[in-house]
Amino acid sequence: MKIRFIINSLAKKMFCVIPLLCFALAVPLQGQTTDVEKMKHYADEYAGCDNVRRRLTIANNFFSYLLETEYIDAPIAFPADSHIDSVDVNVYYYIAEYFYGEGDFQATVDYCTRATQCMGEVDNQSKSDVYALLGAAYFRQSAFDKAVAALNKCYELDKNIGDFDRMSSTLNSIASVFVAAGKPKEAEKYIQEAIAANSLTANLSRRAVLYGTASELYRSLDDAQQSLEYAQKALDTERQLGDSVRIGVRLSQLASAQLALSKIAAARRSLQEAIPLLHRSSNLHSWGICQNQMGDILASEGNNDEAARCYLEAAMLFLKQGDKYNELHAREGLYEVTKKSSPNEAMMHLERAKQLQGSIYQLETGEALSRYNAIYFNDILQKEKEQSERRSRLIILTFTILAVLSLVLIGFAVAYSYRRYKKKVRNYEQDINSLQNQFSEINRRYQNVVSDTMQNLAELTDDDKAFLSTLTDVINAAAEKGIIDIESIAERMHISSASLHRRLSQTLSVTPKSFILQVRMNKAKYLLQNYRDITIAEVADKCGYSQVPNFTRAFTRFYGITPSDIRSKKE
Repeated sequence: MKIRFIINSLAKKMFCVIPLLCFALAVPLQGQTTDVEKMKHYADEYAGCDNVRRRLTIANNFFSYLLETEYIDAPIAFPADSHIDSVDVNVYYYIAEYFYGEGDFQATVDYCTRATQCMGEVDNQSKSDVYALLGAAYFRQSAFDKAVAALNKCYELDKNIGDFDRMSSTLNSIASVFVAAGKPKEAEKYIQEAIAANSLTANLSRRAVLYGTASELYRSLDDAQQSLEYAQKALDTERQLGDSVRIGVRLSQLASAQLALSKIAAARRSLQEAIPLLHRSSNLHSWGICQNQMGDILASEGNNDEAARCYLEAAMLFLKQGDKYNELHAREGLYEVTKKSSPNEAMMHLERAKQLQGSIYQLETGEALSRYNAIYFNDILQKEKEQSERRSRLIILTFTILAVLSLVLIGFAVAYSYRRYKKKVRNYEQDINSLQNQFSEINRRYQNVVSDTMQNLAELTDDDKAFLSTLTDVINAAAEKGIIDIESIAERMHISSASLHRRLSQTLSVTPKSFILQVRMNKAKYLLQNYRDITIAEVADKCGYSQVPNFTRAFTRFYGITPSDIRSKKE
């Protein structure tokens, strides 16, 4: 009884104390929830909900959270009658985009893949955004075949939209994949087409990216001088825009070109300016690349301790991000600078480097890449032929020394082997023809996307210029009234929509839809930069956008910068 009394007394006390302890523990823990955990919570809650109305509520709460944390600069809300496909795609896209920024590329792939499964009633621009992000994530994972497949779908959608800026972005991404896959010569035509397309837009931010890609491409082609020139163009363009993060990235590219030309002192200065810019901005991926570059310089000067520190910081970062190529660079550098001072540590880094090489260059990756470049099949087919011929010779050599009774079996084996060989040859020939047709079609679509437009710009007559000026005024007036459909604008020009399409095609080689978008974006930029007293919502309304989120997305895609940012830069 006494024991029971003691136990009951303790239980009563614990009953009072436990809630206090829980409260005391809960208070500090509430502030420890990270943004990553919050994102995962919303993602799991949304994906696990089957009720449409509840999903809408979760989605609106999610976008309210993004607005509160300034991840988006304009509110996004879905009314009760919103199509659930559109809601799904937006939620999964923004979650994927967040994880991409965090360097979690597998999570990016997972949520983009979910988005692609909900695209039934979604506009082409949103679809294109998803496939562009999916291609970028696959690219960062070195899954080049999947990256090209996603980007190919993205380009088809951009082409249907008729947006030169989006097309230049996608062409740039495809070029980057070919460079990373060791096919810089294949990439050259895509990046040049991308630069030509961008020249028809006012998107300097995109232009800097294209110049940066061109710099890396020509470095892969061992044209260091051309690489340096494009890197300098990219840096000069970024300095005009004033974005410190991008300036750091361009400085890293400039350092690479300078190193290729053995301009060590210049490369060191570029990296010394880039590293603090990138570290402060939390752009750790580019910062890690700079650390590898600085490690190379220090190692070449015999400063192995400092080089090892740079390489190690880069290796740990790229290991966490799953970036096998850059981690391999760091591990190889660590092996070289530690093999004398710390042989055991050096062997550990060497072993890791071998694992990375095996992972990067495994047979599956080579075969996957070959599906997007028919030249790989020549080597594969030749190997198969040689293997088949060796098997045939072995069979003939073995069975010819047997008794006459075995000749029947020999004949059967040779015939069977030959049939298999011919079947394989036919299959490979069919595969090659299919792939060649596929790449012919891709080249046809990408080749001279903007050449006709650029030629026609120099050949405009006074009548054409007057027509375009009048059309611009009509579009601006129509946007003020919220009437921006092609038929209405053609009617105000006193021509048919077909004639409008034909006239723009003849003068600028653009569609009416693309021309209208350029006029609206030019007007928006002018208002944002010159009239501070007009709100972004009013600018959107004057440009024909009834919903601010739609205006923000269109403006950001067109100029590579949000309306709020372009206004703040002007101020």
